[in-house]
Amino acid sequence: MEHRDPIAPQVLKALRENGRASYTRIAESLGITRKRVTQIVQRAVEHEEIAFTVSVSPDLLALQRFGYVQLRLDGPAAPVRDALVAMPETTFVADISGDAPLDAEIRVRADPHLQQTLDRIRGLPGVREMQTHLYESIEINLYSPLRTDRAGFRLDAVDRAIVRHLQLDGRASFLDLAEAAGVSPSGARLHLRRLVQHNAVKVVGIPVRRNAPGVPTLGVGIQVRGELQAALERVRSLEPEFLAVTIGAHELIATFSADSVEQLLDLSDQLRASPEITAIRTWTNLRIVKEEYGRGDRLAE
Repeated sequence: MEHRDPIAPQVLKALRENGRASYTRIAESLGITRKRVTQIVQRAVEHEEIAFTVSVSPDLLALQRFGYVQLRLDGPAAPVRDALVAMPETTFVADISGDAPLDAEIRVRADPHLQQTLDRIRGLPGVREMQTHLYESIEINLYSPLRTDRAGFRLDAVDRAIVRHLQLDGRASFLDLAEAAGVSPSGARLHLRRLVQHNAVKVVGIPVRRNAPGVPTLGVGIQVRGELQAALERVRSLEPEFLAVTIGAHELIATFSADSVEQLLDLSDQLRASPEITAIRTWTNLRIVKEEYGRGDRLAE
């Protein structure tokens, strides 16, 4: 196995939080050279460990309702998995552990789009049972802007061109963005700054986890004791990748990642020991086959 720089996880973590973060600043914060950061990132890109792209605010995609489903199946998972991946309404699809071998996150437009989508999933050949959780709110998503209910924010043609170019290359230079949008580099910089400041887009270094051999992520369904806010703050303190308030069998659903199985086990223990939490149910995302938050080619007019 090829040697991997031991500081690579810290470098890639910084880029997950900001896909356009300065290599120089990352190097300074970690006490290493910029060249070393560049080499780590180049290797990660070449080995398809990370991809730089842009996620668009749900508001700008006219997406209003969100949910999570786990599917129990009769027969092989592959045909159902392929159908879920092909659906434009799914943003996340994974093979998971337990008696429900597949899960998916869905994001849809105004009613009746949600029920229509659930009917399509429920009607897929091989689906025996579907457990559905509706997101009342998404509190944390490292790889997507959160809903702001600022649907009045409008993108112009330059914004759209920049977003579509960033979808292909989240670290594209301002010169490249300028050429794609037909403006000056300084104009491209101003447009991107405006988009980020208004939470319209988020440039992310998203892990490519389809065939990743590392530690899987952990999904957790959480039941709460007492007021929800205390449990929310407790789960936030454990730094999940994703956290949502839900309606269904769980009051909260979270996703955690870690550098080792031991760390994931420790996170589970901390959740169980929390006085704000009555019970948790966990599942392992054995293989993530789709992780796509906010397609630029579906921008609402």
